[in-house]
Amino acid sequence: MTLKPDLHRPERLPRHQQRLLGSLLGLAAFALPVGPIGASLAQVVTPSSAAPAGTSSATTSSPTQTSSKEQVLLDKIRQLKAPRWKSFGNCRYDWSAWRIAEGGVRTTTTICGSPEVTSKVAVHCDTLRVSQQSSQGTWGEWRLPLSQDESKSEGGEDLMVAHLCANAKPIPAPATPPAATPAGTPKPSKPKPAAARP
Repeated sequence: MTLKPDLHRPERLPRHQQRLLGSLLGLAAFALPVGPIGASLAQVVTPSSAAPAGTSSATTSSPTQTSSKEQVLLDKIRQLKAPRWKSFGNCRYDWSAWRIAEGGVRTTTTICGSPEVTSKVAVHCDTLRVSQQSSQGTWGEWRLPLSQDESKSEGGEDLMVAHLCANAKPIPAPATPPAATPAGTPKPSKPKPAAARP
């Protein structure tokens, strides 16, 4: 005499049959249209009865941890994928070409207006000031950046400066030169005391 498994009470089945039944019913749910049959199958196995004790019915993969070296490379990949030019107002700025000069001044190329005019822009984040280079190559006075309401051609500088300075990496402190006397020669070192003899 063979015993028929009671599909309406899966908790009476051995664990390996519970798992098998849960897997088969999960596959059947994808294959069968939703209707009376699908609804009755969903009632047969509940998530708590289909999975063994201490495990969840859904398989989840743990997220992989990235090492510090991997994170540096991921950041570099994202920077390489970033668009080279960023637009603020009617101007585009060559975002990948920022250079740092003496005093923490950052410079890059900008293209503004219609017809397009290419020039250089300088930003000093400590004072939130900008300067534009003229077509003759001379730099203008330092001034506060212009908004779109203040200038149709150069407006949006305020957004550019805020974005640049909020995301700029700190500038490393310059190495201090050794102390020198007023004549420009290094200070003489003090003589070391002689070792005591026993």
